[in-house]
Amino acid sequence: MMYIKLKAQKMLIGKNKKAFAVSILPFLMSAPLLFLNYYLLIFLKNNAEISLFLKIPIAVISAVISLLMINTVSFICENYFFRKATDSFAPVRAADVFCSFGVKILKALLFFSWSAVFFSPSAVLAFCAYFSRSRSYSAEIVTTLAVSAGLTAIVGAGCFFILFSRYSKCSFIQFTTGETNPVKVLAKSTELMEENQIKYSLFRLSFLGWDLLCALLFPIIYVLPYRKCSKYIFFSEKQRKKQVEVFNDKPVVFIFG
Repeated sequence: MMYIKLKAQKMLIGKNKKAFAVSILPFLMSAPLLFLNYYLLIFLKNNAEISLFLKIPIAVISAVISLLMINTVSFICENYFFRKATDSFAPVRAADVFCSFGVKILKALLFFSWSAVFFSPSAVLAFCAYFSRSRSYSAEIVTTLAVSAGLTAIVGAGCFFILFSRYSKCSFIQFTTGETNPVKVLAKSTELMEENQIKYSLFRLSFLGWDLLCALLFPIIYVLPYRKCSKYIFFSEKQRKKQVEVFNDKPVVFIFG
């Protein structure tokens, strides 16, 4: 892991300003698009001449176009860091952009569904603790329920973090294989992360110090170029080692003339 981080730091020498500008570009775009959609909703709400059957489709279409624009810029920015980290060319096509948009929608659906699964027990225990306290139950029962809710939330967050990391390789797969089917991209990411899931989770946790430092001193966005380069170097190193292992496992055939 230290080798990967040192390689990422070396790669960003003299390129920090450009890498930082590329990192914040999606954030800079999201702010005006958010305000644009906000004022559009106010306009549609105050305009009585437009029927409700037209207001809802207009608002939905505007939101989808805005999200697609942000996704396009974000995908191009990810492509920049992939090229820098792997020294390989990956053209950005319209099909790739729509595929990445579909992948993000599917990941959002999985995020909310898995959140309900892993965090529901802790929410129920927390509600039971609140209900017990309001009904003047003994302090031991309330404390036990509260502690159980906290421990369950930590376990659920850990399981969620590890399982959701299976889809961390989606962008890398798109850049390396050119796959344009969102479902296949998620499936390939899950397949390739089977052996590296724990390693990648630990690799992400190794940035926890930076995350805490950013939360206390400055925004986390300043560390984004470093994290993005490290991520793609990590994936490229794992892919290279896997290719070497596959090559070594092949039988050697000697042909004598």
